[in-house]
Amino acid sequence: MFQNIIDEDVKEENIDTENKKRRSINLKNLFSVSDFILYAVSFMVSMVSFNGKFGPFGLAIFASACSNRIPVGIVYIATCIGTLIGFGINDFLSYFLTTLIFIAMTLIFRPRMQEERNEKQKLGLFVLISTFIVQAGKMLFSIFLVYDLLSSIVFSILTYIFYKIFANSITFIKEYGIKQAFTVEEVIGACLVLSIAIYSLHTLSIFGLSISNILSIMLVLFLGWKNGILIGATAGTTIGIVLGIIGNTSPILVASYAISRNARRNIK
Repeated sequence: MFQNIIDEDVKEENIDTENKKRRSINLKNLFSVSDFILYAVSFMVSMVSFNGKFGPFGLAIFASACSNRIPVGIVYIATCIGTLIGFGINDFLSYFLTTLIFIAMTLIFRPRMQEERNEKQKLGLFVLISTFIVQAGKMLFSIFLVYDLLSSIVFSILTYIFYKIFANSITFIKEYGIKQAFTVEEVIGACLVLSIAIYSLHTLSIFGLSISNILSIMLVLFLGWKNGILIGATAGTTIGIVLGIIGNTSPILVASYAISRNARRNIK
């Protein structure tokens, strides 16, 4: 009898020890270097908009983290703070309501699973619907304009597109230094995410030189140096086009990013 009691006490101690180890492992997973980078990137991209009108990146990176089964608590807080700082209280409330609808849809309707890809949960339709509901719902409290309807559709499509890009590239940020090989889509997509995050610093400059442009070109140069001229040129063109649209800058920006890899090769 006493032996059974002792055995039960030993089992309970072992269970408590295992639970403590699991909690410590979970805390380490939440506060590793890659996680801090992900939190910083989430905060920075949520402050960026398309020419001051559309800001789809906060919801896109939050949904992509959910899709990849990454703990999203701190990511969500970072995107909320970034949206509040970058766009103000009204857009923050829109973002907050959109995420509530998105989370409710994922809980009510079970998303389709796929283990063999980065996008482990198919959440694109939920992103599209929740974004459109909130954006189109604003028209109920104002005069109906076709422009507002088209803007709601465009905003929803942009959010869906960047969700797909982020969902297939966030693995590069999360598992850099752990995973040995990445696909071309993951590398280029991750560089696109980082360049959008860097663009949040576009108001900062040193001696008239834009910090965001310098860091973005350095990113393209590093990518071409590590992965070759094809990926460097492709990433440079992609980043140049997206940043050109976001900042409404001259098309010459695309050419400057596209030739960055060739310039790096000549210097070498």
